[in-house]
Amino acid sequence: MLIDFRVQPPFKSFLGIHFFRPRPAVKDPVAGNPFAMGRRAMPSFDEKSMDLFLREMDEAGIDAAVVVGQRTAESGGCADNDDIAELVERYPGRFFGFGGVDPLECGAVEEVQRCVKELGCRGMAMLPGWSDPPLYDDDEQVYPIYEACRALGVPVIITSSHYIGADMTYSMPVHIQKVALDFPELTIIVGHGCWPWTMQACAVAMRSKNVYLMPEFYMYLPDMPGADDYVRAANGYLSHRMLYSSCYPSRPLGQTLEEFKKLPIKPASQENMLWHNGARILGLDS
Repeated sequence: MLIDFRVQPPFKSFLGIHFFRPRPAVKDPVAGNPFAMGRRAMPSFDEKSMDLFLREMDEAGIDAAVVVGQRTAESGGCADNDDIAELVERYPGRFFGFGGVDPLECGAVEEVQRCVKELGCRGMAMLPGWSDPPLYDDDEQVYPIYEACRALGVPVIITSSHYIGADMTYSMPVHIQKVALDFPELTIIVGHGCWPWTMQACAVAMRSKNVYLMPEFYMYLPDMPGADDYVRAANGYLSHRMLYSSCYPSRPLGQTLEEFKKLPIKPASQENMLWHNGARILGLDS
């Protein structure tokens, strides 16, 4: 069995977020998008087709996926949480929803409660660095969201990397550490794994047992600096607290899985990342 723990499918309002905007070719290798290097064509992206997306899931052998919501400033775009609930209901057992919330949005705490209690979301997702103005993950304005998730007993995905925020200080793992220590009962999933602060991110997870790392392409892309830190942690003390996700549509479903499986990760640890750890968070019978 295989769970892809973060996808944003070509479905309704998701088509308006940053990742589905046009990708003009850049011939200059110096100015090109590093995540486009070697990236194969994605028919589901090109045609904005949910049917093709499901076919690509089947071809890759992905049994289930977590649809991760997004609510940010205008530059990043917003997806409607009701669309997530509709997708989960339309394809039962195939998708699990994490609602998106912007900490600065009016009624943010109420939206968390609505997503969990009314829409059936299994967790929430945030990009504080893409709020307007950008916020550090441990900003006091974000704490009501953490408290709401803790009270509801649901995990939160915080996306943290050098692209999220005004500069690289926003992705420093010490911000995640403070939240983890202040909310020891809250399961925190760190999307992008705080890259490039890879060793420090692993150190935060070593100390805080409520922190899961989900490095995504920062672990799988060939020759990515710092990826070895994630691989070694996955083979050791973080075997039970790392998650696999493609981060579609940043990278294709099948290609990303192929790149992941080429990493020198022990079979037991690979199985944990692909299934057991995600199933445990989602409350599935593994």
